[in-house]
Amino acid sequence: MRSLLIQGEVDAAGLAGLLPSVGATVQTAVSYAFGNTRIALYVGRKFTFRSNDYLGILLLAASDGTSQRIDVSYAGGGAGFLGAVWGAGRDLEDNLIGVLADVLASRSLQYSEIRPEGGG
Repeated sequence: MRSLLIQGEVDAAGLAGLLPSVGATVQTAVSYAFGNTRIALYVGRKFTFRSNDYLGILLLAASDGTSQRIDVSYAGGGAGFLGAVWGAGRDLEDNLIGVLADVLASRSLQYSEIRPEGGG
């Protein structure tokens, strides 16, 4: 999983095109609010020849209007040779983070990557 902390916010319309931009089909999209915190969730999938299976991809964004945290993760894709993903999931995450970084740069939004706890 990769996570970014953004100073500012990418709205739901800006987030909606991220999965298709890396070749993933959006299967579910939902957004809601808890008080001042807005949540957006996008779930998609992409077929990869490397794993000969579909990889699931998830983008979760939480924002209070001042800052935003975006988490990206993949799941599945182990039906190929010996049930291995062969790095396809990590590449899909990296591609999605790259597209998101381009969007942030085009909007002059500052961000930093959040390292997972435990150093993993």
